[in-house]
Parts: sequence; C-alpha cells; structure tokens
Amino acid sequence: MTDYAEEQEGELEALESIYVTELEILSRDPIIYNILIPCEIRSLEGPNKEFTVGLKFKLPEEYPDVPPEIEFSECEELDADLQKSIIIELNKFAEEEVGCVMIFTLVSELQDKVNEYADNIYNKKLQEKEEKDKVPVFHGTLVTLETFTEWNNKFILEMSGNKVKVVNDKLTGRQIFLAKGGNIEISENLIGNAEEDVEVDESLFDEDLELDDELLEVSDSD
Repeated sequence: MTDYAEEQEGELEALESIYVTELEILSRDPIIYNILIPCEIRSLEGPNKEFTVGLKFKLPEEYPDVPPEIEFSECEELDADLQKSIIIELNKFAEEEVGCVMIFTLVSELQDKVNEYADNIYNKKLQEKEEKDKVPVFHGTLVTLETFTEWNNKFILEMSGNKVKVVNDKLTGRQIFLAKGGNIEISENLIGNAEEDVEVDESLFDEDLELDDELLEVSDSD
C-alpha cells in the first residue's frame, strides 16, 4: 500500500531545498504551497523588466496517483487568455505524469512557457524597431501658401533686380518650373488658371521710346 503522506512530505522537503526563498507553505493538512518564479523581459533600451509568476499547488490525499490542483497565485504580466492556456497545458502534463511526484517538472514547464512569452514580446519589439528604422524620415520645413508666396516674391525680386512686380499669389509657368527645379512640392492652390486674366504693371513700360527719324522716312522712289 502506497504511503501518500510520506511521498508528499519527501517531495516537499526536496522542493524547499531547491526553492529556498521562492516556496511558501500555506497548509500542512492538506498540503498547499505556493512557488514564486522570477522572470524578466529583455529590453531594447534600459534595464530589463523583471516580474514574478506564482503557482499554487494543492495536493489531493492520493497524490501523486491523482494530479494536484494548480492555479496562479501571481501573474500580473500574463493576460487572461495566456493564463488559461498555461493552466490547461499544465493540467494535461500532470495527467501524463500521474504516479510520479511532479511539482518540480510542472514548475519547470511553467518557466519554459513564461520564457517563451517573454522572448515573443522582445522579438516583437525588436521587429517593430527594425521596421521603424527602415522608414526614411523627412527633415525639412513644411511649405504652405503663405511661406511659399513670401519666398517666391523674394526670389523673383532677387532674380529680376527689383524690376518685376508680383501682382497675385498664383504662380506663372516660369515660377512653377523654377520651383520644381528646386525640388519643392507645390500645392494645387498655388497653381493659377491659365485662362485667368493676367494683370500687367504698366509702370514697367512708361519709358519713351525714340526712333531714329531716318528709319521712318519713306523713299519716294518706292
């Protein structure tokens, strides 16, 4: 006849020597104890994020011929779906280990699952960073109607020696050509309608033009 109590006490002593500070006995009859597992998530920048996952085990009277009751005692970093998935897998594993003491094996299995979870988080962050680094970042000044008009007026004055007067905020074909040649993105509202009237500054043409009288003479012989 199997002495379950002796097997349970023997396993508990072994676990206490392994998990010196991580194991906490909550009850002796029935035997219930909690084991805390230190974990961490690697960080791309700064210190790694440390957290703790705890499992509580309640041993039935006929353990290990009957699987232990398992539940989380601490698991703030694990979402509800992951917690449920891990408990299902641990219970399944416990069923396969019936007849043998199994707490150390179950804790090791949990550590593997949590480490896998932490690695997935790290790899996801690493992938996001790599994708972000691939995207070129434009460094420059946003061109608006006001800023472009101001720049354009100054540019035209400099190029023409202050002889050209800008009469509206629409761009001529020449101005569009010069702007595109400078790799400047032009907003649609800067481009004027080709059919619109063009205002002419008549002051540019107020100088008298004198023609040589000799050029105006008409030959009688013609």
